[in-house]
Amino acid sequence: MSYKFVIDSSVWIEYFGGTLKSEAVKTAIEQEDIATSIIAIVEIADKFEREKRSLNIFLDYISRRSEIISLTMSIARKAAVIKQEIRATSKKFGIADAIHLATATYLNTVLVTADSDFRGIKNVEII
Repeated sequence: MSYKFVIDSSVWIEYFGGTLKSEAVKTAIEQEDIATSIIAIVEIADKFEREKRSLNIFLDYISRRSEIISLTMSIARKAAVIKQEIRATSKKFGIADAIHLATATYLNTVLVTADSDFRGIKNVEII
């Protein structure tokens, strides 16, 4: 299957929060074929756990609207390369961010994020 976008955790958090930023992706999330890295699920679960919020409703929604993409050897290897390349100019860029981008690259689609650490990176749309 092909996907129009890969949605990262920052976008899902904006969407569930009903923020102004989320308006930019509402149609894509609700109507397009989208994917989400399993790493985004970990990040969202971690945030909800820290905030002592119930996660089940949100995870159910994500899994209904988005294909959850597992971390494969190919994605992991690509993420390591991406991280090192971007770290040359952005010391804050982490491995989770690299996995999101590697997932989008693997699926030959665009990563949608609310994270400004992706500024200037090809095939990334920042809301």
